[in-house]
Amino acid sequence: MPIKNERLIDNFLFEVEKPGRYAGGEFGTQIKDRSKPLAEIALAYPDLYDVGMSYYGFQILYHILNRDEEITAERVYAPWPDFEEKLRKHSVPLFSLESRTPLKYFDVIGFTLPYELTATNILNMLDLAEIPVYAQDRNESDPIIIGGGCGAYSPEPLAPFFDGFVVGDGEEIVVPLTKEIYSLKRQNVPRNEILLRLPARFPGLYIPSLYDVDLQTGKVVPKANMTTAPKIIRALRVRELTNDFYPEVPIMPLVETSQDRLVVEIMRGCTQGCRFCQAGMINRPVRERHPDDVLKQIENSFVATGYDDVSLFSLSSSDYAGLDQLADGIVAHRVNHRHSVSFPSLRLDSFRENIAQLASQTRKSGLTFAPEAGSQRLRNVINKDITEEELLSSTEIAVRNGWRVIKLYFMLGLPTETYEDLADIADLTRKVIQVGNGRLNINVTLSTFIPKPFTPFQWSAQDSPETIQRKLDFIKPRLLMMRQVKVMARNPQFSRLEGVIARGDRRIADVIYRAWKNGAKFDSWREYFSAELWESAFIESNLEPAKFTSDRSLDEPLAWDHIDSLVTKNYLISEFNRSLKGKTTPDCRTHCYGCGVCQPSGLQMMLVTPSADEPHQPIALPPDDEPIGSPVKFRLKYRKSNVVRFTSHLDVLRIFQQAMRRADLDLIYTEGFNQRPKISAGFPLPLGYTSDEEFLDVTLKSETIDLVKRLNAELAGRFEIVSAERLAINAKSAFSDTAGFLYEILFPAEINPVVEKNVRDLLEKKEYIIQRAGEKATTQIDIRQFLKTIQTEAGILKVEVQIINGRTVKIRELLPILGLENASCSVSRKKTYLTTNHLQNG
Repeated sequence: MPIKNERLIDNFLFEVEKPGRYAGGEFGTQIKDRSKPLAEIALAYPDLYDVGMSYYGFQILYHILNRDEEITAERVYAPWPDFEEKLRKHSVPLFSLESRTPLKYFDVIGFTLPYELTATNILNMLDLAEIPVYAQDRNESDPIIIGGGCGAYSPEPLAPFFDGFVVGDGEEIVVPLTKEIYSLKRQNVPRNEILLRLPARFPGLYIPSLYDVDLQTGKVVPKANMTTAPKIIRALRVRELTNDFYPEVPIMPLVETSQDRLVVEIMRGCTQGCRFCQAGMINRPVRERHPDDVLKQIENSFVATGYDDVSLFSLSSSDYAGLDQLADGIVAHRVNHRHSVSFPSLRLDSFRENIAQLASQTRKSGLTFAPEAGSQRLRNVINKDITEEELLSSTEIAVRNGWRVIKLYFMLGLPTETYEDLADIADLTRKVIQVGNGRLNINVTLSTFIPKPFTPFQWSAQDSPETIQRKLDFIKPRLLMMRQVKVMARNPQFSRLEGVIARGDRRIADVIYRAWKNGAKFDSWREYFSAELWESAFIESNLEPAKFTSDRSLDEPLAWDHIDSLVTKNYLISEFNRSLKGKTTPDCRTHCYGCGVCQPSGLQMMLVTPSADEPHQPIALPPDDEPIGSPVKFRLKYRKSNVVRFTSHLDVLRIFQQAMRRADLDLIYTEGFNQRPKISAGFPLPLGYTSDEEFLDVTLKSETIDLVKRLNAELAGRFEIVSAERLAINAKSAFSDTAGFLYEILFPAEINPVVEKNVRDLLEKKEYIIQRAGEKATTQIDIRQFLKTIQTEAGILKVEVQIINGRTVKIRELLPILGLENASCSVSRKKTYLTTNHLQNG
């Protein structure tokens, strides 16, 4: 059941920042016929669209769910405060992007729990969706609210707000669980009965309402007579990363996001055993994909998406056993395509020359290394088994392959840390600079150590914000004495809150609720985080944050003891004790140290066996300045549809670049560091407007057959190429060639006579001065000079404007003058006038 008043939503999209976040219509989305009986699930990400679209797990689940003909999966992200304000003001419930269906009408809402500081956003999204935030207050018509992701391993702070949590990998449970909930709801099985039945069929599913909590210790146990509730919830793991988990055509945003590139998972899990790293522990064992499978996905996805950059996703890409073979395949593919590869996670001790060579063929924005600690003693404590020599050697390799910026990541407050260890951070940074020999800039990030559940340090204390601040005051001046160094330090108050929620019990739910009611949201965003709001919430709940950040004894109950991460507590205790002695535990790829995950008849590590046919020989790329024959310049005339009217001018250019690569056009690229296709757009079309006549110029290496047909096949109706005309190679750009426009402004009813009078009055004037606000200053401008004609007829206003010295009147400036500031209207650019004709005959 879509939102009733879609026109209202369209109207207030004009008034918010980046309205494309809420418009939907992205390439790769799937919209099913909701008139058919379908299990309906909304995948919810409790942060901004720009962040959530970069989360690969969301793409995987969306793909797995929607390939099932009996399920429709749609998406929703946390609305930014400006959009939230519009929803609340107009009493519009939060809705999905694909069909604009209110969330309250779905069978299931599945929240990803990516990090602790999204907790208040979850409550805010439920409230905006008109769904009670507390699970106990929901009725039979409300969706079942399920949480998943890394946050589900320590679920108690969120337990009162959720009906259930999926603990572990979700690929194999998400489809049958969604279908089962749908089936039971259609049979009118009461809500409590549904929740009672689910755990018996779905191991790995935690239903908080079936458990009691000791509020003194935080210990969680099944309620009496709850025979379907397991005492221990064992985390789910997929044995193998099968190819059908991964979409070859992911959702491609119509607006720019933080990580707008192709992402391909190459392995899951990590064998390094860093004692602070929760992800490394809860994702064991390592499961690697075969390089042939990865390469096939990359090649097919490049063709299907038009992306030119792939990120190899894993916890430690350089540990991947098939990396050399994969790298050769990527480079061989790139010989005929301008594709680049990025590594989001590189270990210092496995950063090799061939990896540097592959990565150096891409844009070098910066390379990140994470020593974590300045001294070898402290690196041994945390089992970060890298040496100073390996860091400096990796730096030499990076410099030799063209990097000029290196990012170093350190943590403050690690167990057993001393001020000598802190001073060693500055010493190590200085040595890295010296290796660069004047060619390197260093960006140092200092973060607070947070002891997380299911790590050997889960019993350790977390430094208070005051202690961390003293350490920052000690180390930052030492780093900033080096002119090549920039320092970024996270607010210690953020880290304290993250630590409290990470190791909190069910009592923290009351703190989260009170903070949200007092206005907390987007707590991971500097501009919205308020330590004062949270302090008040702790006081109102009669709880002390230090209770949850202090050290724990090894034998005391923990709020997550009812969750089995598959890594045994005895192993974690052993690693904790080894840390206090400064003893390291080597990589478990070659020897088992008994963490408990791998079982003879169950889970096992899956490692790629590298090809031993020939030694690795990197493939040399041809030069980027390869000779070009006779380039051909085309001017494309196209329409912009209603679906993409909230896509910005720059995003339109990006979308056309991708479409041209999908169409396999032989593009010519600019020269220099950041090479781009030679594409130039006409005069920008304002956000929210459709158009029947826009222009874009593109230069290709040669004449192209069926250019219009090929591009329209890739633009999928969002844009439509009307014609492609050949230009003289030195023709003026579409922007410079534009002389004016004809706009049509459509109204739902007859135009008010007052508007017609205002039109006549304006046209009779010789000048009309307005104040135009710019980025730096406000200027006076005469808009009358740009107006050629304004005609009115039934429900339509036709406005013809001209461009003078690159400037013209904006329709949104004109409407209030005509008395139309509150009118519900739509604007379309019907005609773009060009000054000259550069078309070549023939």
